Amino acid sequence: MHVEFKLSYMNKFASALLILGFAISFTSCKDKPKEKPQKPVTKVVQKAVKDTLAVDTLKKVAVKKEVKKVEAPKPADKYFLIAGSFQSKRNAEIFKTRLEKEGYSSSVIERRSGPNTEFFKVSYMAFHDRKLAYAELRKARNTEGRDNVWLLVKK
Repeated sequence: MHVEFKLSYMNKFASALLILGFAISFTSCKDKPKEKPQKPVTKVVQKAVKDTLAVDTLKKVAVKKEVKKVEAPKPADKYFLIAGSFQSKRNAEIFKTRLEKEGYSSSVIERRSGPNTEFFKVSYMAFHDRKLAYAELRKARNTEGRDNVWLLVKK
């Protein structure tokens, strides 16, 4: 019974398509003025058309492109105000931590070659501009307790 139902359904669908094909072929041969295209004759054909359109149709999604401002790279810091110099890296790290707690952007500078490679220098300010570095050095040396600050210039 189930097989008969499928066959009769397919027979109805095939005959509907056949009727539609004949109707289109006979109406296109006449010399009548062109009319609006006819709607599908049966509901089965309408459903088939809707199903194929649903599969073939793509949804267009609006995509916003974000424009990111690219900032020019900041020049590398070349001038460093040195607050202390230590032979022990551990002591340099302790002093660096103390300066960071006071609000400074501190770092330990280690020289790998050349003179003074045995010392670990602790910087508390860094600059890429020479004039700013020297101005800040003058301020620091005029401040009580910071008269031993010096400027390290990396080449």
